[in-house]
Amino acid sequence: MRVLEIDAGDARDFRSHKGLGGIPGPLPEHPDFPDMTPLWREAGVTLVRSYDWISRLDTRNNPASLFPDWDADPTDPASYNFAATDQWVQAVHSIGADVLFTFASAIPANKLPALDVDKYGVVVEHVVRHYARGWADGPARPIRMYEFGDQPDLGPLHFEGPADDFFAMYEAFCAAVKRVDDTLVVGGPSLAFPLNPDADYREGFLSFVRERRLPLDFFSFLWFVDPTRDPLDFRFVAGEMRALLDSYGFDDTELMLSYWNYLAIPSNDAPSPEKAAFQAAAAIYLQDTPVHHALFFRADSGRDPHYGFVDPAAIYNREGSPDERAMAFSFIGQAMTGQRLAVTGGDEAGFACLASRDGDRARILIANFVAPESALTARNSDEFRFRIPIGPKHIELSYRLPPQRDGLASAGVESAQVRLTNLPWKGRAVSISQRSLRGELGATREELVTDSGSLDLDVEIEPQSVVLVELAAQ
Repeated sequence: MRVLEIDAGDARDFRSHKGLGGIPGPLPEHPDFPDMTPLWREAGVTLVRSYDWISRLDTRNNPASLFPDWDADPTDPASYNFAATDQWVQAVHSIGADVLFTFASAIPANKLPALDVDKYGVVVEHVVRHYARGWADGPARPIRMYEFGDQPDLGPLHFEGPADDFFAMYEAFCAAVKRVDDTLVVGGPSLAFPLNPDADYREGFLSFVRERRLPLDFFSFLWFVDPTRDPLDFRFVAGEMRALLDSYGFDDTELMLSYWNYLAIPSNDAPSPEKAAFQAAAAIYLQDTPVHHALFFRADSGRDPHYGFVDPAAIYNREGSPDERAMAFSFIGQAMTGQRLAVTGGDEAGFACLASRDGDRARILIANFVAPESALTARNSDEFRFRIPIGPKHIELSYRLPPQRDGLASAGVESAQVRLTNLPWKGRAVSISQRSLRGELGATREELVTDSGSLDLDVEIEPQSVVLVELAAQ
């Protein structure tokens, strides 16, 4: 049994990590997309990245693009195709969340740079005017965060052109956004391989931004742990990114983990409870990193309008129903409500605990992730190589990994004694409910807080599971 100690008198704010990438719900063109907003509301989602949505700003003529015809007048509202994106913006706003609006071409159909960068900037400006200022019947609630790029370093899969073209588009993007409102937030480029050194879209991008004195309010990158299965990867990568930005003088630039999850390569798989336990453990560890915004990918059914397949990174099973990953997503969001309480007794091998208090309610999230045996075998290299098919071709890619940790093996914990101290409800009764990935853990019961403000609870938590304990003062 592990002892977890929670000090309710030691409280601080949570980092803003209740973000996601995903599709909010159905459209006339895609009636099979489920409505995700009830789950997102339950989880208290605060930020949704638009990259996976239907209407991207393609750089070539495309009837589904936000600007379908590049021969059209960019100052004419009739030249734009806002309807589908507007519907999803409204869905996100309806649950009280904000949108991170990402500018990227219609990948995978087109990855080419803009033919006319100046006109591209004018189009970006009017898209931003629509979503930030209500131009052309834009949303009443403004979007204030804008990102440029999505994995430009992923070979020719996401940007097929010289890095200089990407940089020129970023400069045009920044100028366009700031013409609308100088206080709007801009950043990018959502690196796929953030640890690869001396790279065009890492050091090259930062050098360009510094030399041109361009704004960079946030620097975005993504990370998945297919080769390592280590929930502490995010801490290492974030530390490297913070040091890199600081070395270029971007001390005030925030870190954005634009996508994170357990597995990203479609051929990789694991049982859903294992994935859910990883989600919870990694989310807990992420709170103690320099990451300002973290967005889980992907908190939807996985149905993809661009690739025409069901993404295995989603939180639905193959039958199209929410599974343990959806439950873990909800637990994580509920637990990160109010103020974070100090916790000791967890470890860095997957047994992790987070606690919070919000008024007369306290919540305790416990994750018990067990890394698979394959992740514990000593690896020969910190470089991961893989191949991705593009039509008849196969693209060879590689990226640097964090060093392999000796402390990843699970300690075999299956239960915990939770000791709460300094609760504000001295001598009062509290109702206690416990839920796991399998549902309710017994009936709701009542316990008395001692006159000194303490309470002890015993919690059973099997390997590859997540438990949410909720206390409500009576």
